[in-house]
Amino acid sequence: LEMVSDQVGLSPCYLSRLFKKETGISMVDYIQKERIESARNMLIYSQYSVSAISEYLHFSTQSYFIKIFYKYMGMTPARYRKYYREKEEW
Repeated sequence: LEMVSDQVGLSPCYLSRLFKKETGISMVDYIQKERIESARNMLIYSQYSVSAISEYLHFSTQSYFIKIFYKYMGMTPARYRKYYREKEEW
């Protein structure tokens, strides 16, 4: 949020309010959803470890990444990868 607000020349608080007014979701939630979408693709189409994906997507810790992934996907990243790998074998 701070990086984006610096780039557009608005305060983080004001930018966040504008974003929520226009989209209906907070900017933080939007960014998290986009990061989780990237993680989903990396889990399915790459061999990167959960730890490497977490680091690549700039989550503060692997456990925080797992927590946020679970919040949106209803399963851990490892289980998600296993589920889609088994699905492809059918």
